[in-house]
Amino acid sequence: MNKKAQIGPIAAVFLFIIFLINWFIWLGGWLANVGELAITSNGLTGIEAFFLSNLNFIVLICMFLGMLGWMYLSSG
Repeated sequence: MNKKAQIGPIAAVFLFIIFLINWFIWLGGWLANVGELAITSNGLTGIEAFFLSNLNFIVLICMFLGMLGWMYLSSG
């Protein structure tokens, strides 16, 4: 019996696909609106405005880093 209850590769792919579908449907537009609202209401410039205007790209990078970390840690 598997007592570690690890997430298998098939389950990870399904979780990734579910996240992508939710991101395309809802999260992407919401992140763009939040970033735009934060920049315009606070008058941000510089690095803060750069990160807030690129929130979707930051989520994409974090998603890939999380997947790489999961693959690295689960392979041992």
